[in-house]
Amino acid sequence: MFLKRKIAASSIAEVVIAISVIALCIGIASLVFVRATKSTVNFQEVRTQTEIQSQLWKNLFTLENEMEDIDNIKIERESSNNDSIERLVFIGEDGKVILKQDWWVE
Repeated sequence: MFLKRKIAASSIAEVVIAISVIALCIGIASLVFVRATKSTVNFQEVRTQTEIQSQLWKNLFTLENEMEDIDNIKIERESSNNDSIERLVFIGEDGKVILKQDWWVE
């Protein structure tokens, strides 16, 4: 009589599989959340890089060598191995390098 009931094995197996799938989903979701919140990309830096690059493109189109001042950005010029190219280094207010760009000098 007891062997005719189908409770023990199939129910326990289904519960264990369901719990493991749910735990796996929660684990993956927590990893994605933690990595998204600890992202090293600062969206303010991305916006500043976009401003700098658009100004560089404008200067390239108009053949100007001088950069306009960008808020809280310090521009350092470094020489390179080539006499007609110098490296522009854009440094943020926290001292972190935002962008490095090789620039053609006449």
